[in-house]
Amino acid sequence: MQRTWPRRAAVALALASSFLVPLTSAGAATAATTAPTTSYYEQSASPAALSLQGQTAGQSAAQGLVILDFGRPAFDGTNDGTFDFARSFLSFADISTGVESFVRNYYNAAPADTTLDVALGTNDSCGLYQPCGSIVCGCPDEPANYISWGQHLADTVMQLGAWSRGVASANGFTDTVRIVAADDAEPAFDPGFNNTQYVMQGYAQVVGGSDPPMVDYGSADPGIWSNDKLLQIANGFVPDVAMPEIYNTGQIGEWAALVAYAKTQYGEVVTLYGVMTLTGGVQPPNDMVAQMLGAVAPITAQRDITWVSSITA
Repeated sequence: MQRTWPRRAAVALALASSFLVPLTSAGAATAATTAPTTSYYEQSASPAALSLQGQTAGQSAAQGLVILDFGRPAFDGTNDGTFDFARSFLSFADISTGVESFVRNYYNAAPADTTLDVALGTNDSCGLYQPCGSIVCGCPDEPANYISWGQHLADTVMQLGAWSRGVASANGFTDTVRIVAADDAEPAFDPGFNNTQYVMQGYAQVVGGSDPPMVDYGSADPGIWSNDKLLQIANGFVPDVAMPEIYNTGQIGEWAALVAYAKTQYGEVVTLYGVMTLTGGVQPPNDMVAQMLGAVAPITAQRDITWVSSITA
């Protein structure tokens, strides 16, 4: 399930077609196809907190993508999971219970016939605000094997997806809530690269195709990973789709440069499926989307972007 960079010939992108719409028709760039959603740096997997987030999303008829970022990969000696943004360990079982609360309350509060993709999110840092210093981070409670951790992530995402479909069917909901994965993959968090790559590899092995997708909503910082490594994470495994982190206008140029590199070096069209902005950021989300599209449209003829979200604590 790995598409290794560099590649010797242009190939068609493997798209998660049940989740995403084609975005590369010719013409002038337009805008996001859905209104901005709110994503979260999670302080816990508390069912009460996640229930409120889901209810809020439902009441606002949110559609598109919501990322619930539960923090960096971790292992407590018995269970795989994450360290959240309050520096507490969450097992995948804890996370599943929280995500179920979000989804159930979204279903209960949303108007009919909405569609929401909910991403179980992680990041590639050794510790919160602490980059890795080598290929193996050596930080406390990191997973012994990042490939198996990625496999466990995939199992959890797929189980939650089946559960969500069952809830909709059993209760007659006409809404659709689909469960995907996401990784805030940033080169500065993992200069050694392997830990990030192994999570993606393990996830792709279990998924066995493009569905459910793995959303890279990280950065394209130059000078840490090579362009080929950046492409490997954003677009190199079959489930991978790119949703650039655009917290400032400089990141627009970095992602556009990566898209241009793929096109000029390999004849590859890298589609950007979303833009992740920061709540209270320097510009409104739709302005960031318009600027991102303006930068890549001359390269790939991409006209619009499916997802736009602002992430908050």
